[in-house]
Amino acid sequence: MTAIKRLANFATSANPSDELRQIIAPAVADCFGCILAGADAEVTQRAIRALSRTGNGSATVYGSDQKLAAPHAALANAVAGHAWDLDDWEEPGNTHPTVVLLPALLAAAHLSPTSGKELSNAYAIGAEIIMRLGEAVSLDHYARGFHSTATLGTIGAAGAVSRLLRLSPEQTSHALALSVSQATGLTLQFGSNAKPLQAGWAARNGLEAALMAAEGVSAQHHVLDHPRGFAGLLGDLNGARFERALASLGEPWALQQYGLILKLWPSCGYTHRLMTAALELRPHIIDQLEKVTAISATLPDFHFEILPFQNPITRSEALFSAPACIGQALVAGDLTLNDSEARFWESPEVARLIQLTTVTPEPALHPELNYDPDQPDCLRVELSGSEFLETRCAYPLGAPQNPMSNEQLANKFAQITGRDKDGFSELMNWPDAPDVENFFSEIAK
Repeated sequence: MTAIKRLANFATSANPSDELRQIIAPAVADCFGCILAGADAEVTQRAIRALSRTGNGSATVYGSDQKLAAPHAALANAVAGHAWDLDDWEEPGNTHPTVVLLPALLAAAHLSPTSGKELSNAYAIGAEIIMRLGEAVSLDHYARGFHSTATLGTIGAAGAVSRLLRLSPEQTSHALALSVSQATGLTLQFGSNAKPLQAGWAARNGLEAALMAAEGVSAQHHVLDHPRGFAGLLGDLNGARFERALASLGEPWALQQYGLILKLWPSCGYTHRLMTAALELRPHIIDQLEKVTAISATLPDFHFEILPFQNPITRSEALFSAPACIGQALVAGDLTLNDSEARFWESPEVARLIQLTTVTPEPALHPELNYDPDQPDCLRVELSGSEFLETRCAYPLGAPQNPMSNEQLANKFAQITGRDKDGFSELMNWPDAPDVENFFSEIAK
C-alpha cells in the first residue's frame, strides 16, 4: 500500500483524542490573532488587490471588508497570518502548520457548515500528516532549500480539508496525490514577500486539491514515496524512515509527542534561542551597554543558513538577521511589530551592536533534531576590561519545554491586534462553536 493510501485511510478513519484540544485551541486562537495583525501588512494588501482583479467572491478575508472566492480567501488569510512571522511552528517538519491549515479549513467551512469540533479534528489530521511526513523526509528536505511550510503544508492542508469535507478514502487519496504536484516553495525566498505568499499558496493548493478530488479528478497514488516522486526528488528517500513515520500515525499523535512552538517575537524562529539567551544576559549589562566590545553567537549550521543577513537593510531582512535580533533583545528586552515598523535595526544602539556581532555556524551534532538539547545556541557578550558574560539556550521561550502562559498569549494578542486582551479568552472558545465561520467572522469585527 502506498504512503498516500495509508495517509488517506488514516485521514478518513482516525478519531483525534480530546486531549489534543489543549494544544490545538491556543494554536488556532494565536494564529487567528496573527491573521488579524497581518491583514494590513503591505504584502497582504498587495495580494488582496491582485486576487480581487480576478473577481470577488463570498468568502471572508479577515480583518478586511474584501470578499473573495474560497481558494483566494484561504491564500489571503494565510499570507496575513504569516506576514510578520509571528505564527507557530513545529519541529519534525520544520513548518508553520497552523497558518496553512487554519485558512484552508476556514475557507472550506465557508463551503460546508462546520462546527468547532469538526475543525479541530480536521486540524489534527492535517498536523499529523505534516509532522509525520516531516519525520519521513527528515530535516534534509529543509536543508536542501525547500520551504517545508509550503511543501509539507500543502499536503497536510489537502488531508485536513478532505477530512472536513468528509471525502472517501479514495477521494482523499486523489486529493493528497494532487496536492503533491503543487507542493513547492524555496527557502531562498526568505527575506522577501514570497515567504508569506508560499504559505498562502499552500493553503489555497491544499483546498483546491480536495475540491478537485471531490469532483472525481484523479492522480497517481505512488507520487509521494516513489524514487521519482516527492520524497525521492526533494529529499533523501529512506524506506525504513518512511515506514517508521507512517507506522506512528496517531500512535501517539505528533501534536502530543512534539507539541507546537508558539512565537512571542515577529522574527524567524531560529533567532529565538539567541534572543532568549540575550534576555537572560540583559539584566547584567543593561546599564553598561556602552561597554560592550564584542558579541559572539554560535548555532547549528542549518539554522545559520536561514539567517543570512549580517547587515539587514529591509524589515524582512532584519527579521532573518541574528545580529539585529540579538541587538534588539539586549537593548529593548523585546521585539514588537512597532519596533519593526520603527526600523529597530537602524536605531543607534542596535546598529552599534550589530557591527560588534559575529555569528558562527557549527556542524549539527544530530541533523535529525531541530532543537538539539545537546547543542544549544551560545551567546557571549564581551565588555571592556576583559569582562564577559556567556549563556546557552536549548529551547526558546514558547517551546513546549519553555512554554508561554495563556496570559502571555493574551498579551501578545492585544499587542499585535490593538484589541483588548479579553478578546483572546473569547477566541479560545472556538472549539465549542456550532458554526466556526460565523464565530471567527464575529470575532474579526
